Amino acid sequence: MLKKIITLLGIVLFISCQTRKPELLPPSGPYFQSLSIKFNLHDGESKQNGRIHWRFDERYAKFLFFTPLNQVGLELNAAGEETVLLNFAKKIFWKGEFVSLLHQLWGIELTLDDLKQILVKGLVPQTKLAGKGISVFLKKDNRTGAPERARFRLGSTDLTLRISRREFRPGQIILIDYSGRYQAADLESVLDDD
Repeated sequence: MLKKIITLLGIVLFISCQTRKPELLPPSGPYFQSLSIKFNLHDGESKQNGRIHWRFDERYAKFLFFTPLNQVGLELNAAGEETVLLNFAKKIFWKGEFVSLLHQLWGIELTLDDLKQILVKGLVPQTKLAGKGISVFLKKDNRTGAPERARFRLGSTDLTLRISRREFRPGQIILIDYSGRYQAADLESVLDDD
């Protein structure tokens, strides 16, 4: 009996000593949000997985796609729906719309605004996506209500995005013009990993 009471007391003390993560609020002044995302894609023929770091403010967005060796393989800069995809190893870039990039990359047509609504606010534009044949399933954090996992399905394509970290940081996203340093190329050349 005494052993059970001591064990129960130890568990209560352990639980009370755990630190809780504070709920992050936007800082005053200019700030941007940062999401660390892990993705899994199954398209019937192949499987892909990887890690993305997405930073965005009111005007711009920057995606960093990491290699399995934790190096930045590709960088995607977006001003609205217009994007520039950079391949640093080849020193080439592609300019185009976010929708066409996502369609080529993952087989799903989403605008940057739709992706932001889903992953940041947890709002799914059902009628718009249903017209394209895309279904979205969200899992939200019980404490904050923020999305922690989004699953997109279109035919045999199954894409899961899991948000592992979400934070606010002071500052702004600044996009750099690489057109003077890098050569323009088609999307397939930029995405090709040889």
